Amino acid sequence: GLPIMIYGPTGTGKTLLANTMYDYALHQGVIESNSRFVSVNCSEYANNPELLTSNLFGHVKGAYTSAEEDQDGLISLANGGVLFLDEVHCLKAECQEKLFLFMDQGIYHRVGDNEKWYKSNVRIVFATTENPDKVLLKTLMRRIPMTITIPSLEQRGTQERIELLYNIFSQEEKRLDCQIKMSSKVYNA
Repeated sequence: GLPIMIYGPTGTGKTLLANTMYDYALHQGVIESNSRFVSVNCSEYANNPELLTSNLFGHVKGAYTSAEEDQDGLISLANGGVLFLDEVHCLKAECQEKLFLFMDQGIYHRVGDNEKWYKSNVRIVFATTENPDKVLLKTLMRRIPMTITIPSLEQRGTQERIELLYNIFSQEEKRLDCQIKMSSKVYNA
């Protein structure tokens, strides 16, 4: 249940690892079978942190011009499951600060309602391509006790690359329901 940071270059499998953690928790009975894996790409909100805050925590009717009804946030939707915050280095400091109280106590306010407290029990997995110690607030990093660093493909050994190739093509064969053949030139490249 501890928050986890996954750090590594683009395309190294951070999302795959987060999904695998979720699947493992499901299969081990750590989380209920009806719990969700909710994924948010924070880079989509880099220029609009207020919208990200509203999407994460929800809002009440009238909180802003287009808020015509109360809306649950993604933290509520992920209750009992996993919230995956990808590209977390794009979070503005204000948004990181709003996560503190939730991470510490599991409670939050919806946007536009500073009186009522809401609760959610969510496991948070963060991911970034940037060095988290350089781009995130120290107060946020203190609340994330575990960082997993995933090496780039170039940093992985030959055997691991071969196994990755085999796994990827095996999955595609199943998905397409056909056999895939690869020339030795493609394999060596």
